[in-house]
Amino acid sequence: MKNLIYIFSLLMCAGIYAQNNPVDVLEETTVKTVKVKEDGKLIEKKVKVNTVQKQEVKIDPKDRYKLNGNRIDTPVKVTKTVMVDNDKDPQYDTKTKVTYYKFNDVDYAFIPDEKGFIVSVKNGDKKMPFGKARYSARNMSYIVTTDKYTGVGYFDKNKTFVIEYYDGESDGLITKEFKITK
Repeated sequence: MKNLIYIFSLLMCAGIYAQNNPVDVLEETTVKTVKVKEDGKLIEKKVKVNTVQKQEVKIDPKDRYKLNGNRIDTPVKVTKTVMVDNDKDPQYDTKTKVTYYKFNDVDYAFIPDEKGFIVSVKNGDKKMPFGKARYSARNMSYIVTTDKYTGVGYFDKNKTFVIEYYDGESDGLITKEFKITK
């Protein structure tokens, strides 16, 4: 019995130290019925939008031993999944997933496709194409192509998307960091 108590307390301590940082998660799902006119007929389509916001919870290091320490502001990762049902069966026919990032106070949408992802920039209420990122299997990076440059992109340990490209005017390497939307 004594050995059982020791083993149980050891497992409890190991479980406490093995935990990851806590994360706040806010999930919202909305379903709308939309009527669309196709070939002169009025057709009903169901649109389901699932929005997930995740934010890591961090306490100010100077308050780490306090019971109610102050939180540090951390980036929020917003992921939207849009599903459309074109017919009246219970399954959704199309699914699109979007993750939002920010660069210089401008919002960018990263939309995955079969070769990597497409990046669009939010301009008012409209989304304008910004570029494409194509997966390179060689070193876990992406070849990023925009109207202004072509470079290499990768996700760092903070889940920031970093693009590096050569600038001919300055004869140097330019680095841009796209941080998860706050």
